[in-house]
Amino acid sequence: MNILIRELKSNAKPLVIWSLVVILFNVAGVMKFEGIAGGDPQSVRQLTEAFPKVALAVMGISDLDMTTFAGYYAVLMFYVGIMAAVYAVALAVHAVSREMMDGTYEFLFVRPVSRAVILTCKLVAALIDAVIFTVVDLVSALLCLPMLDGLSDVSGSAMVIVRFAIWMLAMMLVFGALAACACAVCLGAEHGLERGSLIGNSAVVVAYCAGVAYDMFSDHDASVVARVLSPFRYATPQDVIDGRIPVPFAILGVVIVVVCFAVSYIAFLRRDLTSR
Repeated sequence: MNILIRELKSNAKPLVIWSLVVILFNVAGVMKFEGIAGGDPQSVRQLTEAFPKVALAVMGISDLDMTTFAGYYAVLMFYVGIMAAVYAVALAVHAVSREMMDGTYEFLFVRPVSRAVILTCKLVAALIDAVIFTVVDLVSALLCLPMLDGLSDVSGSAMVIVRFAIWMLAMMLVFGALAACACAVCLGAEHGLERGSLIGNSAVVVAYCAGVAYDMFSDHDASVVARVLSPFRYATPQDVIDGRIPVPFAILGVVIVVVCFAVSYIAFLRRDLTSR
């Protein structure tokens, strides 16, 4: 419990900052939708259709109707999802390598606690922070709904927000597992800490680019490889809006999380306790 509490305290300041950012993002986003909803929906559709397909894919607008709350919120969550993925990578990297960064590994590993317990406590703390971040996003978005006076289906909109919150937490687990695995494997090498963090953040960039490539194809079946490379698209925005679960990609996500965390434990237990 001391390790867990210590980790939670260390993560508290970044959690507050990330939470404030997502709250402001939700408030500003909902206020912007109020202006769109109060205007001419047809003009908005014509404006988005005038953009090239690649531009819509880059902005996360592809195949979405911005004049509906569900479509507009899906675009908002496209950007929030990128922030959440970066935050998940940071949580995982710090969980695996904080004692190396702070130079406290000698103090930590002479405690009468196994390395597996130490890593478990640190990862549980990271998971708690991810859940808190998700809850903050969920609650702030739900509290913004009363700001939309012309919203007809409040309960349906609330359900869309809940579904996207679940999607975001699942995606954070995938990116967190990838980052933890990369960091644990690379720590034994020279400049391993920087390399592991770089790999984790590069995974977010690759996933974003692959997601854009997937959205660019009208025939999404032809871009299944891009979808496999992008956890952002394991469940597409329309899947989340409709409440559908793509079983093959859900299984793929579970496999990635299980395998990456298993490798993380193996590498963490075997790694050399020397400063680099």
